[in-house]
Amino acid sequence: MNKSTKLLFSSTLVLSVMISISASSWLTAWMAMEINLMSFMPMMMTKNSLPSKEASLTYYVIQTMASMLLMMSIITKTVLILANLYDMMIISALMMKMGVFPFHFWLPKTMEGLSWNNCLLMMTIQKMIPMMLMSTLINNNMTTMMMLLMSVMVGSIGGMNQTSLRKMMAYSSVSNNGWMMLAMMISQTTWLLYFVLYSIMTFIITSTMKTYNNYHINQVSSMNESPGTKITLLMNMLSMSGLPPMMGFLPKLLVIQASIMKMQMTLLLMIMMMTMITIYFYLRVMFTSIMLTMNENKWSNKTKQKKNMTMMTSTMSIIGLTMMTILMGFN
Repeated sequence: MNKSTKLLFSSTLVLSVMISISASSWLTAWMAMEINLMSFMPMMMTKNSLPSKEASLTYYVIQTMASMLLMMSIITKTVLILANLYDMMIISALMMKMGVFPFHFWLPKTMEGLSWNNCLLMMTIQKMIPMMLMSTLINNNMTTMMMLLMSVMVGSIGGMNQTSLRKMMAYSSVSNNGWMMLAMMISQTTWLLYFVLYSIMTFIITSTMKTYNNYHINQVSSMNESPGTKITLLMNMLSMSGLPPMMGFLPKLLVIQASIMKMQMTLLLMIMMMTMITIYFYLRVMFTSIMLTMNENKWSNKTKQKKNMTMMTSTMSIIGLTMMTILMGFN
């Protein structure tokens, strides 16, 4: 795909998000999601390989099924006797598009066949429209609580035995979906802040992995030639796991404080216990990077300027957002 074509589809992708933000009806929002899907599909198929084609087909089938369910939900809204079914159907359709439990099975397999750039888009931009729509419907009921709890649990346990970095990030995305659903129950501001900080952390990690061409845990040790980048990645991993005082701790802290005020202690305790598991597979990546050494291999990327730029951008983001976390923690 040439640059002009990529720019066209990227612009259409952003346009679909803008349409969904300004949508005044569910039909307009549905149309925005279809534009989003049609814009992202060509970007997924930039690689002429079997895994890429399988990932594209899987993503298309799942998103089409979710769109059909969403359209059925819009139609059944006119039938008053099915009002409760309408809410359940539309939330299920949005969960399917996001990869929330129990509709998460497609996400790790799909991301395994994508490049890091497309993985970044799938974990950030592609979640925006479903999340914005879900935030207007989500209720503080037992079904929703079970869904978000199981998303955190599946994401935490599923990532433990992964050797693929892309699958590990996919399960991390499932886990963070649960946290963002909990943030939606609190306020729009809380989940938007969570989503923005999560997107920044995901961007830094995927950019680092793309620069060093790392797709599996045993390849992370190729960063031994750049200790600064390794330390930066370590800080990002700790931040993604939510350890204080890293920037990833801030959104979780806000959600925890608001949940305590709403007396959701049992749900919060279970989510926090599950989140502790995610620290294990983040630290496993860093232990591999620190303990093992590796000579230059055929997959090593030798573009020093890109590596230096990635390290500089990551370091600046970490320092700035970590200071913000510390300052807000004292307020």
